[in-house]
Amino acid sequence: MGRRKKAVILALVVVGALGIFMCSGAFAATSATVTVSATINPTIELTMPTTSVTWTGAQALPGTTVTAPITATINSNKAYALKVTQDHALTGTGTTPPTIPTADFTFGATMPTGGTYNAPAGTQFGTAVRVIEGARGSGLSTTITYSLTVPWDQAPDTYSATHTYTATQP
Repeated sequence: MGRRKKAVILALVVVGALGIFMCSGAFAATSATVTVSATINPTIELTMPTTSVTWTGAQALPGTTVTAPITATINSNKAYALKVTQDHALTGTGTTPPTIPTADFTFGATMPTGGTYNAPAGTQFGTAVRVIEGARGSGLSTTITYSLTVPWDQAPDTYSATHTYTATQP
């Protein structure tokens, strides 16, 4: 046998052996399963850019009603509720401070996208009063409009109260 024939036969044997090894490797393949999980915790955010409402004496005149809008925006991955708590009625200064009747200081809120409840105009402030409720989402905004009717017989003074807004996921 000539050298050339031996080289061709050897080349065929090498190529055949490589083919067998490659095929047998495919038969020996294994697999593994990966389980993926992610826990998403309940998350809620409340943003209120305006944190003060002030009416001056030139605006809050006896016999008039003044209003002021503020905005609240909620991001929530569950249904949510926004409530407001008032620490006390609008109260003046001094040893026996005068107060403004609760019925004269009210608010109302607009319905946010996906909302299921909004406080109507004329809602009185108090303890844990509902402002809005709704389904989950982001950028859920409401305009809360404060309204103060100044009675003619209201004593001149500077009146104040503190409101705390709380967003929850019931």
